[in-house]
Amino acid sequence: MKRGAIALIMLIAMLGAYDLSGRIGMGLGFTPDVYLESGAGGLITLPVIDLAVTRIGMNPNLALEPIFQFTLKNANDNTSVTLSLSALGNFLMKGHQKTNLYAKAGLGFMLYSPGGGAETEFGFNLPFGFGLEHFVSEHFSLNLAALSGFTFISNPPGGGDSYMEVKLGNAKPFAFYLVWYY
Repeated sequence: MKRGAIALIMLIAMLGAYDLSGRIGMGLGFTPDVYLESGAGGLITLPVIDLAVTRIGMNPNLALEPIFQFTLKNANDNTSVTLSLSALGNFLMKGHQKTNLYAKAGLGFMLYSPGGGAETEFGFNLPFGFGLEHFVSEHFSLNLAALSGFTFISNPPGGGDSYMEVKLGNAKPFAFYLVWYY
């Protein structure tokens, strides 16, 4: 299965890519929840736009990507809010006429409010992962990104000590987004 997924990514990456030097793109997307826990078991949830992306082409091999994410969940009359702001560097690994394969790394900030009177958590993270961008036309691209990383929580719940966690794979496994370049 793992080899098949890698082969599929490499095949898509060989289809073709655009040079992003001096180009700016903006887009929206979503990070799907795989399962939403409920009394009836896990349910697959529908995608909701929760991601805003800007892509700035610095040179043929580097694009900067500020990302803002907002997630609002309501479970058992308790609303939780997550805000996340990240700045990623996209380093071109493989590029062709229509498709770019990127390594991604950066720095981020997150704020999580669990609701119900619980204390808000603050944290910093160092995300890393990969991204695949396929141009549908000269001005539109479809993107798939997967990030893992290190997260430092500076204000944990219950007045506990600060801690660091390592995520290999996200709670939300992928981000899908559409970017418009002008």
